[in-house]
Amino acid sequence: MTELRIIHGKKSIKYNHFEDCEFVSCRAVATRLMGVVALRVSWRSRRDRRSVLYQIIHLDYSEYGIDEYREFECIPGDPAYSENKKEMNELWDNFVAVMGGEVIGIDAACMLRAIESALPLAQEDVDREYDDEENREFRAYARLRTGYMIDALSSSGITSADCSLRDAIETLSPVKLSAYETINYFLMRIVDHDYDAAAVLTSMDRDALEDIELADAGIQTLVRCDITKSDRKRDRSADGISYPFRCRITTLARDGYYHATFVIWLSGSRRSTNPLVTEIRVGSVIKMSDYEAAMQISRTEYLTIFQCADSMLDGFDSRYIGPFAHSVPTAVPNGWLYTAYKGNNSFVDSAKYRLDDDVYGYALLSIAGELVLMSHDLRCISMLDDATIFSLYAPFIETRGRFRLDASVFRTLCQAPGVLFEELVEPGDN
Repeated sequence: MTELRIIHGKKSIKYNHFEDCEFVSCRAVATRLMGVVALRVSWRSRRDRRSVLYQIIHLDYSEYGIDEYREFECIPGDPAYSENKKEMNELWDNFVAVMGGEVIGIDAACMLRAIESALPLAQEDVDREYDDEENREFRAYARLRTGYMIDALSSSGITSADCSLRDAIETLSPVKLSAYETINYFLMRIVDHDYDAAAVLTSMDRDALEDIELADAGIQTLVRCDITKSDRKRDRSADGISYPFRCRITTLARDGYYHATFVIWLSGSRRSTNPLVTEIRVGSVIKMSDYEAAMQISRTEYLTIFQCADSMLDGFDSRYIGPFAHSVPTAVPNGWLYTAYKGNNSFVDSAKYRLDDDVYGYALLSIAGELVLMSHDLRCISMLDDATIFSLYAPFIETRGRFRLDASVFRTLCQAPGVLFEELVEPGDN
């Protein structure tokens, strides 16, 4: 009896396009200590050397494994060439702008190790806070395509065997860390249950990291961290030579906010480059009430309100306002939210770490026809003001007011459909 089998064509996602290509290069955003890495992989067709296949991959080492996976086939002369190349570059530029890390070239072995260490988190038996059928279908697709990629490289004799997990993490991390960066990155990885990355920042045993009480509330986000220098007499270390720092942190878990206090010790001196965490002693971990959490995370908001002409609302393009040139719009109940990020992750090198200090500012184009700019920094809101007033949209906007508020209003404005800013503030607020 004749055996029948399905042969998938090039239009099918089950066709291994990578077998028709040669691996060329991989560019990566070196942000592994933030818990994410973005990759741009280039392949060249064996049949047409002008034809290039690109992959844009966003890896997440917390809950999801793969947050984004796209392929772009760029064939000169093809009607879709220009559009594919433009879309690919815009997606990549957005990741570079948002993540704020240095872009480096990595070899195929390092790339494979980074991908393979994230894939287990993309499996369906992983517990996630948010998930739906669309996300599950996407992860299945991403696993399928990365599997074909790995198979194609393996058939060419390229595997991850030449790069250890630790080497990959170190390659995809900042080269020189200060004491504050070491502490903040270490805490981020611990509360995010990303122990492999935390292990490169410490001399403690990898398995012992999972027993640190800070991680007991489940996967968390480090919202703020306040670090003060201590002294060896006040806080003696087990080895007698490490330098102590006292920390107070606020984290966000699935069930609410937590506050913790502890002492952490680093090797070397306070001015050493790339010190290691040698010890940590937790004093307390307390779940906060909603009121306590609001007091902990509240920050001054500087806002500028513009009334927009109706003609501006159709086809608004943030690229015409400089700081938001690479911003990808996010749908919120009251319109579209745009975020401008700072160009680096220098905010981690601080004794007073705040989660959103990497954000330059926000812009909300609301359903009611307002363009609302917000920043926590007075200098930044002034720059956003100027960029908007002198943009191509200047003829279509009218300034309604500038405000300084000690209460958080912007988030509420984003979440309230059709609401105007003036409806959320008392007369006389400024």
